[in-house]
Order: sequence, then structure tokens, then C-alpha cells
Amino acid sequence: MKIILKSYLVILCLFLSIPQKAFSFQKPEGLKEIGVFAGSLRDGTLAEKDDYVTVPVGLRLGFDIKPLIKKFKVGDAFLKKRDMLEFVAEPFIAGVISPDSNFETGCGLLLKYGYRFGKFLPFINGGTGLQYTTQHTREEATQWCFQVQGGGGFYYFFEEDKAVSFECRFRHFSNAGTKEPNKGVDTYGFYIGFSYFFN
Repeated sequence: MKIILKSYLVILCLFLSIPQKAFSFQKPEGLKEIGVFAGSLRDGTLAEKDDYVTVPVGLRLGFDIKPLIKKFKVGDAFLKKRDMLEFVAEPFIAGVISPDSNFETGCGLLLKYGYRFGKFLPFINGGTGLQYTTQHTREEATQWCFQVQGGGGFYYFFEEDKAVSFECRFRHFSNAGTKEPNKGVDTYGFYIGFSYFFN
């Protein structure tokens, strides 16, 4: 728990210390959100081992795909100005603190939909990704694995273009049947993050 709290405090201090001018670079076309996140994920079903517990820290890059949807005349009836529809890339690194001290790294690729109500923007997301873990388990024969993940949460905008986020996340990883055993590892947990949104 102390490791998690320290991760949150470090990320919060780094985010709040970034001057506004730091965001004035030429952003890639479509980039809508840039942020950081940290969290804790746990699985309690490993065979002959203690719970699988990770503490991820990562970067969040959200690309607005509403213009793409509207370009093909799809979704005009339900996509409104307050809607969020993003393709999100989440490169991350995570400390595995149980059953042994190890680490994970990889990148999640998700679609995110949300709708803003004043300072709150609840959302749902889901997607896939790729990861490498140094932790050996009886559930997985390989250390390179694919992810399937999803969750829901909300942003709270403390300024018009800055928000904190809270999210519950489910993540399954396995090697997609490339080698046995391939029972997979399911983790559940939460993320907290800080994001800057481009207008």
C-alpha cells in the first residue's frame, strides 16, 4: 500500500509541476488527451502461488475519432458535442510485488466512450494490447502475452482542460494459445490518473 501511495504522490507532483507552456508543442493530428496514471491490479487464483499483484504506472494518449466516424456519415444521430470517443494508447511499466518481485511492460490499446455532465465525464472503455512479464506462473507458458481489458470510471475537471480520473479495470492476459499451458491470468483493480485535454 505504501508503494501505491508513493506512486500517486510522485505522479501528482510531476503533473502539477508542469508549466502550462509545456503543452504548447505541435501535437499530432487528432491528439485530444495526454495524461499519466497509476494503479493496483490483483489476481487471487494463481496455482501454488500467492496473489498476483502489480502496481502499474503509465502514459495515456487519447486520439479523438469522432471526426473519423462523422466523415463516413456514421454516428451523426448519436454523437453530440459533449460526447468523448477516443482511441487510447497506454504504454506502461508495472512492478510485480507478489508472488515474487518482478516487472511487466507493454501497451494497451482501447476505445473509450464518455459523456460530460458539467465537471464530470463518466466513461467506459475496452480493448486489447501486448505485454511482457518477468513473472513465471503455472498458468502461462510464455512471458510475452496478449491483453483483453475493459472498465469504467469518470473524469473530474478541476479546470476546463485538466482532469483527474478514477477507474475500475479488468485485465486478462494470456498467450492466445501459442503454447500450453494457457489458462490466463485475470486481474481486477483500479487506476487513478491526471490528464490534460487539447481544445
